[in-house]
Amino acid sequence: MFPDSLIKRFHRTSFRNKLVLTYVLLIVIPVFSALFIYGTQLYRQTTTYYEDILEQLNQRTNVTIDDFFTNLARNSFFYLTDTKLHNIMDKALPSSDKQYLSDSNYMQNAMEQFVLINGNISMIYVQAPNGSLYGSKSDKANQLLDTLKEIGREKLRESKMYIHVPKAFDMNRNSGNQSISIVRYLSDLNLNNGREAYAQIDIYYKSIENMLGGISVGDQKLRTIVLAGDRVIYNSDGRSRIQSASDNEELIAGLAKMKLTQEGSIVSNLRWNGEHYMVSGSLNRVTGWTVLQFIPSDRITNTFIGNTVSYALFGILALIAALALAFFFHRYFANPILKLSGAMKMVDTGNLHNVTVKTDREDEIGRLIMSYNAMIERLKSSRASEIAAGQQQKKAELKMLQAQINPHFLYNTLNAIHSISELHRIDTISTMTKSLSSLYRYNIKYGDEVTVAKELEQIDNYVKIQQIRFLNRFQVEYRVDPEVLSYKILKFLMQPIIENSFYHGLEPKGGQGLLTLTIKRQGQFLHIEVKDNGAGIAPEKLAELTAILEEDGAATGEDADSGRHFGLRNVHTRIKHFYGDGYWMRVHSREEEGTTIEMNIPLSKEDERP
Repeated sequence: MFPDSLIKRFHRTSFRNKLVLTYVLLIVIPVFSALFIYGTQLYRQTTTYYEDILEQLNQRTNVTIDDFFTNLARNSFFYLTDTKLHNIMDKALPSSDKQYLSDSNYMQNAMEQFVLINGNISMIYVQAPNGSLYGSKSDKANQLLDTLKEIGREKLRESKMYIHVPKAFDMNRNSGNQSISIVRYLSDLNLNNGREAYAQIDIYYKSIENMLGGISVGDQKLRTIVLAGDRVIYNSDGRSRIQSASDNEELIAGLAKMKLTQEGSIVSNLRWNGEHYMVSGSLNRVTGWTVLQFIPSDRITNTFIGNTVSYALFGILALIAALALAFFFHRYFANPILKLSGAMKMVDTGNLHNVTVKTDREDEIGRLIMSYNAMIERLKSSRASEIAAGQQQKKAELKMLQAQINPHFLYNTLNAIHSISELHRIDTISTMTKSLSSLYRYNIKYGDEVTVAKELEQIDNYVKIQQIRFLNRFQVEYRVDPEVLSYKILKFLMQPIIENSFYHGLEPKGGQGLLTLTIKRQGQFLHIEVKDNGAGIAPEKLAELTAILEEDGAATGEDADSGRHFGLRNVHTRIKHFYGDGYWMRVHSREEEGTTIEMNIPLSKEDERP
């Protein structure tokens, strides 16, 4: 969908630009989508609006034409208003010249009265069943015969009323000299034996123009055209609108495709005289004329564009306001993240000074910054602990180097002393050298881990040496669960603690002492407890020792230099480094009552590694 280069470029761009682009897309896409949807609906609504107007105007025009000609057609029944007039019109036999002259004068006077009453009528003519012609202007009564010839008598007998447009009619000429006629077959008279009677009412064309011109909706672009057959008899756009026969032919051809009826108006699009129009047309049921209302298509387009421009201007203002809000929110959300990113880059260089970020926000970004600040503080503390541990390790290594001797030479020397002491039967020296030799051999031969049983053997060797040294002033009690003898344990994990009990507990107190070593299983842990009834530890020193152990054995200052609590710290550190933070060593002591040291390490039954 998108080129790979564009996607890669988007991935490489900064978070700020991605955020701005996201804001812009979230704003622009809905605005333009709404503009498209609104524009489509607006165009349909505009089109429907003008369709409705054209249909309503077409219906109004037809109703007006129907009423106009129906009302005027009633004047053709003028002879029913007077008995003498009716008798004249109902004569079946021709009258004498004297009688015809009398009847003609009477008829002319009556018809002139009707013409005067109705200003839309120019003349009235009638043909009686006896063939006599009468008119409001007697000298022009013969025009009825010309009209009957143009229309055809058969067509008149088939209709109640016929609206006749003379062949000589031309809407481009002076309308005051032209007329359109209502012709009616007088079926209500005595028409037996092949007799015929007709009436013709000539209507001023100007009256028709005024009648059609009064139909409007106040929009100068809406136009009305009325056609009688293929001749335009009215055009609201002016008489010069139909300028050539080709224009007329193009209009008639377009109307033929519309297939107009008297049942209702039909709305369609029509190309005429080089322009496009929306047209509503129908056939008038009284006159048979084609009634058209039309509007240029560009009028609809211009209305649509005008309304769309208004919406677009509003959309642009809304877009500007939204972009301003987007810029504000971008600064509100992005700037803290950028500061955080800059601070993290400084951390990458190893600089932990002045890398915290100040904030008073309480939202997710504020919590993120506070978590980062807390992490930096923990990192600083961890770095300080690492430095202190490194210094402690270097000092321990130095002490080990200072105390280092060749273990094989020492082992061989001890064996020689043991042999000489046995030769001279000096038991105490023999026991001490043998035990010490076993300790060194244990140290040389085995790896970091041994079984509990192996560790206990060397504890026993160490205890034998101490019993000779202290002249059996103490007892050692072993409370070891046989189940745990095969479990793994760090080498020399218990010896430093037992050594501490002799030197710092039992020896200072004097007299008989008791040291108890307990090893048992507690769930998934191996629990070790070394307890003595020696001098105990003073509360302030116990607090100091506890603090050192809680700081993961990292001693500083005088404690580190003097080597105080070195054995306990060493054991505690080995437990943490080898087994992890979930395992521990704890010291419990009361002055003059003794000290108890407890350890929890994991159970392990892996094969012993030498």
